[in-house]
Amino acid sequence: MSKFKLFVLMQVLFAFACVMFTTGCGKEKKQFKADVMIWHWMTDRQEAFEKLAEQYYKQTGIRVAFETYAPTDVYKNKISAAATANLLPDVFNPMADKKETAAYINAGFIADLTEEMETDEWKETFFPKALSQNTFEFGNEWDVKSGIYAVPLDVNSLMIYYNKDLFAQAGLDPENPPKTWPEFIEAGKALRAANIQPFTSGFGEGWLIGAFAQSYQWNLFGKEGVLETIEGKISYTDPRWVKIFELFSEMREHKLFASGIVTMVNKDAERSFATGKAAMAFNGSWGVNVYHSMAPNLNYGVMPPPALTDAEYPLLMFGGEGSSLFVNEKSQNKQKAIDFLRWMTQVESQVFLAEETLNIPSNKNAASDLPPVLRVFSENIVNTFDSLPKIESWQVTNFININLQSVIIGERTPAQAAKEVQDEKERQMKAGK
Repeated sequence: MSKFKLFVLMQVLFAFACVMFTTGCGKEKKQFKADVMIWHWMTDRQEAFEKLAEQYYKQTGIRVAFETYAPTDVYKNKISAAATANLLPDVFNPMADKKETAAYINAGFIADLTEEMETDEWKETFFPKALSQNTFEFGNEWDVKSGIYAVPLDVNSLMIYYNKDLFAQAGLDPENPPKTWPEFIEAGKALRAANIQPFTSGFGEGWLIGAFAQSYQWNLFGKEGVLETIEGKISYTDPRWVKIFELFSEMREHKLFASGIVTMVNKDAERSFATGKAAMAFNGSWGVNVYHSMAPNLNYGVMPPPALTDAEYPLLMFGGEGSSLFVNEKSQNKQKAIDFLRWMTQVESQVFLAEETLNIPSNKNAASDLPPVLRVFSENIVNTFDSLPKIESWQVTNFININLQSVIIGERTPAQAAKEVQDEKERQMKAGK
């Protein structure tokens, strides 16, 4: 049995029910025989996708079907099971990090789109950061041939939303949000003094608290330092890493955090911000659509995470990624699938998707008429993390996130938290030898 099949077999038991009995696992619409079948998880975009598919059929006579499977764990398991059984659709997304995606590529399930992207300069239409997330660089650690392996539909970044009315109530300038860390702490103190909860986010979700911390890793270490940390050349007990944990301790000391933030899922944090129960919320660009649906008249702006005044490198933000679609290398309809994705990422289609879903289009030429807040996100895509040829192990990443949470609730000091992470790093490096 190949390594890939062994990997997906561990996930297949639950997913088998979804493959055999799709009722309850997804929402299927098989009203016609499709020329191109696309499986996705984006329930909020199904209607927009269907409208585009109908337009494409009228123009080309090619039938494209979108099938939704949610939530994302159901979708991911379905993809794993379908790969094991060689039943993947023409277009899909493995919902995986680069290591897992590499396994799909090396197993022959994902097409290399580099040559297609070079045709008619297709790749030049995208935000570079959107494209880089689906690109494997030469010499990557997973032995994947360098190239582009997916088509980005949209792009996102994470920033801090702030309620302008609550800022004004606390005596803060709503048109001049804090830009540096000291200004951020002072703003939080002013909000708390006005009996306003300063800051919320779904920090019960490890990836979100980790994304906030990573901005400061890039701020203090720069790209080379981030890579050297992954390689084990820089210890997590380095004073700069201790400082990152200290930032969370400082926010706790000044009571900036919402009560229960370390167990809060992002949906609850979004609801708290939308209803005016918190003045600031760390969230992604998709929040524009969320807040529009929850509170259409909410008066808010967005700002980057505040930079450290003594940092050597620019502060960058988590983002550049978005929703992407991969083409099944083994599909008999491979070229039809690529042609549709090319059409779907042209300006007219991208403008339609942006208007319907309030997401930043991956086609940079379609981003000129975005709503003001979404435009700020769009303009800051250039300030998101670079794609890296290596990633930290999930075990160490999990330890970072858990220990950030422990600092917030006062269970560990920053120095203790940093040592815990380094101990796990050393365990993983020994295990990898």
